[in-house]
Amino acid sequence: MLVPFSWLQELVSVDLTPEEIASRLTMTGLEVEGVFEAYEELSSVISVRILAVTSHPHSDKLTVCQISDGKRDYQVVCGAPNVREGLKTAFAPQGTILFTGEKIKKAEIRGVPSEGVLCSAYEIGLSEDHSGILELPPETPLGQRVTKLLGLSEPILEISITPNRGDCLSLLGIAREVAAVCGIPFKGLALPSLPLGEDIFRLTQVRIEVPELCYRYAGRLLQNVTVRPSPFEIQKRLWLCGLRPINNIVDITNYVLLEVGQPLHAFDFDLLEGRRIVVRLAKEGEEILTLDGEKRVLTSETMVIADAQRPVAIAGVMGGEETAVTEKTKNVFLESAWFNPSSIRRTSQRLRLSTESSYRFERGIDPEGVILGLERATDYMVRLAGGEVIPGRIDEYPRPYTPPEIRLRPQKLSLYLKVDFSEPEIKETLEKVHVKVMKGVEGFICTPPSFRHDLRLEEDLIEEIARLYGYDRLPTSLPRAEIAGRPPSSRDRYLERLRHLMTALGLYEIINFSFISPKFADLLLLPETDPRRKCVPLANPLSEEQSVMRTTLIPGLLETARGNIFREIRDVHIFEIGRVFWPRAGEPLPEERHHLGILITGMASLPSCHTPSRMVDFFDLKGLLESLFEHLYLSHVDFVPHAEEPFLRKAVSATIEVHKQPVGKMGEIAPRVRESLDFPQPIFVCEIDLEKLFSFISEERTYRPLPKFPATTRDLALLLEDEILAANLLSFIQEEKVPYLEKVFVLDVYQGPNIPAGKKSLTLRFVYRAQDRTLTDEEVNSIQEKIAAKIIKHFRAQPR
Repeated sequence: MLVPFSWLQELVSVDLTPEEIASRLTMTGLEVEGVFEAYEELSSVISVRILAVTSHPHSDKLTVCQISDGKRDYQVVCGAPNVREGLKTAFAPQGTILFTGEKIKKAEIRGVPSEGVLCSAYEIGLSEDHSGILELPPETPLGQRVTKLLGLSEPILEISITPNRGDCLSLLGIAREVAAVCGIPFKGLALPSLPLGEDIFRLTQVRIEVPELCYRYAGRLLQNVTVRPSPFEIQKRLWLCGLRPINNIVDITNYVLLEVGQPLHAFDFDLLEGRRIVVRLAKEGEEILTLDGEKRVLTSETMVIADAQRPVAIAGVMGGEETAVTEKTKNVFLESAWFNPSSIRRTSQRLRLSTESSYRFERGIDPEGVILGLERATDYMVRLAGGEVIPGRIDEYPRPYTPPEIRLRPQKLSLYLKVDFSEPEIKETLEKVHVKVMKGVEGFICTPPSFRHDLRLEEDLIEEIARLYGYDRLPTSLPRAEIAGRPPSSRDRYLERLRHLMTALGLYEIINFSFISPKFADLLLLPETDPRRKCVPLANPLSEEQSVMRTTLIPGLLETARGNIFREIRDVHIFEIGRVFWPRAGEPLPEERHHLGILITGMASLPSCHTPSRMVDFFDLKGLLESLFEHLYLSHVDFVPHAEEPFLRKAVSATIEVHKQPVGKMGEIAPRVRESLDFPQPIFVCEIDLEKLFSFISEERTYRPLPKFPATTRDLALLLEDEILAANLLSFIQEEKVPYLEKVFVLDVYQGPNIPAGKKSLTLRFVYRAQDRTLTDEEVNSIQEKIAAKIIKHFRAQPR
């Protein structure tokens, strides 16, 4: 919240500097994020002299001015009537943000270039005069900051309000806090004296149909108002607090909102059907055009303010366009209410619409401040809009506020804070924050003020005394606790080892949010029956892009790669080990499973003069996984071609099986998915269910001594049908249990000239070794001939 220091001084008599107040507030639990100068953005506005004034070639009302800041000349198109040669004035060059929030840009005005703006007093926040440009004294030096020359200064405190301190979302609340913290008198705000009576009830009425959601609704009726711009001081304070002035009626509601923290809304009374107000729930599918120009479809859970026929405002959030105050408005119905905070919060979240009003209603407003806000706004409208108040005030209060009574025991206070307070000290401290304190049988009976919704327990009062006494003054002691731990489980050890292995293989670990967009299922082309579509939704998501819990790691990997590629980092080799969440029928909580996700794209290695550079392909990913499984001591791992995944290219994909059980999928992202994400290059991904993988990992290890005798190798070149997989040959050889065979692997695969169509040449290398002696050529040749014959017969191959 932005708090102008001069406005704060009107409500509390304080002679401390803004920085001193900021320090005291922060030390007592109300964090001040900073103190800044409101006129700081106008530091680029400098003093200049007008050197020459000529007529605009295409306009009778504009002039072209040549100006100088003493170092450089500028050309400016100006329409002010008091512009003249020799005048010293204020110049805002391009890039300057004026006090009104307008940013100056270099432009052409009716064909003539203009390098900035000659400012009026209004545009630099000096006064409401915008009839002409600012006239500076003749002795003013050129090129100086105008804000410094004129002594313009307005310190602004930027305060971060915690959700439990909704009472501080106003100047009145901050002033109360400053008075309590600094121990100075609090001026407060007077309730204006306005006419009461019964006349208003003959012209309009209010009916509350949902008293459990609308606790109080008050209103005033004004006639013959004149809608026009607000006085400069009101506009200035709205600007300083980050709000945009609109007209005097709307500005007054915003001004009082900032002043006392009470949200208000003004209706054009003549546009209310039936001249009455009904607070009710919307009908399912009912529509309203809100003040932001959006047509919103409402649900039956949304509370609305309606007239006799239609909704005219979303209660506590935003008013409707059809009954908004305009220049034609003559009669105004002013609303001030107290709504259920949870209801406003749900409506705001459902509509993705947060406003200054909803922000305060959600955190709880002062129920007894409803009338104060209404009466002060009405009084302002009478004085600034010339309105006449219809005698009488509507105040429907079906559920009057009942303050809680809290017992505070001095013994417990001393036990918690380790400080012995006297009874007068306790009473005096709590009365600083407007808590009524009465002596009880055992301690005190305390009644918090209506605006402090956060004071409900004895501990809350103890906290109030602690922060006003000073946290830095409380005695300190080291806490005593037994630190208990447990050794890491086998799963923890494997997860840690897996991370080290993936890093050693050249991949970078990433950590994504567990929340993703529900659109990912359509992005990955998942069919409607795919269980990964059944995501667990979040009750209170941060955004639509993070509104469901992930059932796969692939969307997070793709988004990370996309962000890097768009920033010209095209070589992305990443992995993630994280949980996915599967909904369980009849269970409130999802099943959590650890998955491993891998994504590689870009160059396979750094360019070198020794090896040509190339892009990564399917076999890079496969080789990476083979190395991983080897270091995890996994056997019987197969890569079965053509994985059934809609987001993978079927011809360049595989299902990963361990002991014939599928544990994951891998392959190249399908072109359709790649195009939807604007990827300029091939992407290869893999996802493995670690829960399944861990079930095949054994902690038992078998020692094998280093070989004492040399190995001998034999190569077998075969001509095979193209569809026969090399993996099938390797599996067949392993099942044959060939004597002395230590290892067999694919040495070469060739297709091209001298190889018939539909065929391929595949070369296998066999490594033989005995543990007790050196094998002879005759022994190895005999074994090799037998296994070669079996391979040729089983696979109908031809030797080469």
